[in-house]
Amino acid sequence: MNATANPALGYPYFPYYPVVLDILRSRLADSVLDAPCDRGWLGDMARPATGRLVEVDGIGPATLPAPASGYRRLTVHDLETPLPATVAYDAVVCSEAIHRAINPGLLVRGFRDVLRPGGTLVLTAPNAWHVRGRLQALLRGFHADPWTGAGRADAGARAAVLPWGFAQLHLLLARHGFGDITLHHVAEAGRRGWLERMLGWPARRYCQTRVKHAQDEDSRHFWRQAGSDPSVHGRWLVVSARRPA
Repeated sequence: MNATANPALGYPYFPYYPVVLDILRSRLADSVLDAPCDRGWLGDMARPATGRLVEVDGIGPATLPAPASGYRRLTVHDLETPLPATVAYDAVVCSEAIHRAINPGLLVRGFRDVLRPGGTLVLTAPNAWHVRGRLQALLRGFHADPWTGAGRADAGARAAVLPWGFAQLHLLLARHGFGDITLHHVAEAGRRGWLERMLGWPARRYCQTRVKHAQDEDSRHFWRQAGSDPSVHGRWLVVSARRPA
């Protein structure tokens, strides 16, 4: 999904990478857990992109490919079980895993436990609820084909279990005690046509109405984000949240 092949890197380049790195830079994150670290991009890019001596630990279900570098420590671990990490990190980055997790609550609770008070969790996931995704689900009756890629050895690990959108991620994070939940803009290739804009108008209008009738600033903040371009039209979600201090 909007990935760019880059032989020099040794792994695909996705448009949400600079967004995640900018969050880490702005939060002055010096110790980061990358879970899962299956591509190895964060360990490779964290120091050059942030200009800081970031220490990145990686954890995941398998060893990293040969081109990956920049990690202080690598741990092979099944993310469907409680995290073994005991270090208090400034930030945890979970790229493209929450939508594949059988027990996302367990995963988020583990991330909260390894964050220092005030630390930042960054989640990235495909946006199943963007306009075209909702239209496709309406036509075929479900969001994702569970048999897509069934012949691949890693098909089970890469299949989406739940169709996540911003509202679902916000609810998951809020119920596990996170605050300052923010949806970030991802610069994606291509322009949205008039039809896509028209199809997205009802959702945006509904969210605008909810903003006007919100009883507190937290509700207004949620509905503004729910009706924003990244939520309604974006293919990628990048959501950050803080563990309470």
